[in-house]
Amino acid sequence: MMKKSLRAFTLIELLVVIAIIAILAAILFPVFAQAKAAAKKTAALSMSKQQGTATAIYETDSEDTFPTGWGKSDAGFEDSLAVQYVPADWPAGHSGVNAINLQISRGSALNVTFPYSKNYDILNPPGMTPIKINSWLSTAAYTPGSQDKINSLAYNGLLHAYSASAVAAPSQLPMYTETEGNLALDGLDTGPNPVPYCYGTNISCRYVPVAEGGSCSGNGSYDYYIYPNASQWIYGQAEIWVFADTSAKARKLGMNIGGKSDFKTDPYTKYKANGVDSSTGWYDSSYCHSILFRPDFDFSIWPTSPYAGY
Repeated sequence: MMKKSLRAFTLIELLVVIAIIAILAAILFPVFAQAKAAAKKTAALSMSKQQGTATAIYETDSEDTFPTGWGKSDAGFEDSLAVQYVPADWPAGHSGVNAINLQISRGSALNVTFPYSKNYDILNPPGMTPIKINSWLSTAAYTPGSQDKINSLAYNGLLHAYSASAVAAPSQLPMYTETEGNLALDGLDTGPNPVPYCYGTNISCRYVPVAEGGSCSGNGSYDYYIYPNASQWIYGQAEIWVFADTSAKARKLGMNIGGKSDFKTDPYTKYKANGVDSSTGWYDSSYCHSILFRPDFDFSIWPTSPYAGY
């Protein structure tokens, strides 16, 4: 009886197989990465939309008024730039926690809308990098079992207690954005961003419009961007924005026009190669308010000389 001979792969055949596998991997890996990024973006859109819907329900129960971006102390003191906790009372009793900040946190947009969303987790979509800021909170505050919540949606501070019916272009006005980049704060409010200057006792601060060429010096008449020094390119070259009509969309950032971004679509003036903001933002010609976030702006008559400022 003749024995059947078994033939092994030659070295050349083995190398050919390895080369084919490498080529297929080079083709498929980017496809898998794109599919993963698309899935994250879809989930983020859904979660952000839920927060927009919760805010709309809040408005209905609050006489057609947007949520506050910050609260007041028991004595009526107001500071729009104060650190706010999410939830408002989670770090109470720990060292490094300021009682005034606890009281102001009760008015954070993320906290006042919670009774309508009933879920802080929708504020933390996939693709973010959670960070703890121990300069504002002691390490002891972050103990196992604490109720700190991670969030990455920044509320448009110019909408603080603003009339919803007074918004000029609801489908174009940002209500929540991811302008803090791919960072998600643990237990602290990511926003407001931008935030108007409001400081004092019993001031009832609101957004104050300023005409082109006008001046701004009082509460509510000018605002700041909070620059995170983090990549704004979260899903490809885009991030999620929720608009005043509760629609949620991916906003592509970083279009280059003569070395700067397009002030008609972008909050920040330019970006580094990795999508990190340049710490300068687009303001109106008077250098008072951020262009894209003004509630009374109709998105048709643009500033003649947009200002790139801090």
